[in-house]
Amino acid sequence: MKSIVIREDIENLQKLIPLSKLLDILEVEIIESVMLEGGGKILLEVVGRYASENEYYMAHIINKEGTSCMLLMSGDRILNAECHRPDGGEIPVNPELIKGLLYSSNVRKLDMYRVKSPFVRWAEKYNIGVEPLDTVHRNMFEKFNMVIKYILDGELGKMQEAFREAYNASIAHFELEEKLQDKCMYDKRKKKSHVKRHLEFKKLMDKLASTSHASQFVKLLMDLYIYIASYLDYMLKEDLELAEHLKKCLGKDGD
Repeated sequence: MKSIVIREDIENLQKLIPLSKLLDILEVEIIESVMLEGGGKILLEVVGRYASENEYYMAHIINKEGTSCMLLMSGDRILNAECHRPDGGEIPVNPELIKGLLYSSNVRKLDMYRVKSPFVRWAEKYNIGVEPLDTVHRNMFEKFNMVIKYILDGELGKMQEAFREAYNASIAHFELEEKLQDKCMYDKRKKKSHVKRHLEFKKLMDKLASTSHASQFVKLLMDLYIYIASYLDYMLKEDLELAEHLKKCLGKDGD
């Protein structure tokens, strides 16, 4: 395999965007668990089997003393890392520490995880059958996916711009939904519930929009994703009910 490239600024990035905090908003699935005796070359071979530039992976490495490190990877690049002593205390990361770990014969166990996008599999699941609304929902999910991508890549400048696009896509979704409710004279009590949800969502996004520090941005983004998870449950119930009303009013595709 090609040699692995470690970000030179990985120590600073870990302080700004702690990997353990990212795991609170990411979905991962384990794809291999290996007990190692040879370390070094064997470790690199296992990591290399999953290196894909189109996907993100995490390697959880534990040495014989119980020290553990989690590495976030894309292709042959290590983008972020977090290491802990056996007692749980955090160890500052740097390229030399990670390089030493990868080539160490002291490694005992390696778990490989695939990182899943928070929204990709939800987009189809939450289609409600009204094309204009399904379109803005998909666009909103895609924009938030880009925010996560830039966070994972450590592209801090692009991260904030991507969030502004996600913000605008969310507002467009709220406005269209409320416009269609008015046009089709949707039940006032039910519309009030929708608008309340929209305002709650917007309030969280406004906090993010006014935040310039990366670590605070990630913390607030986690709060937003917790809300999004509950919002999607609401979409599945209340938006499906709205969809049936809109189909009667607008036609089969909601045009």
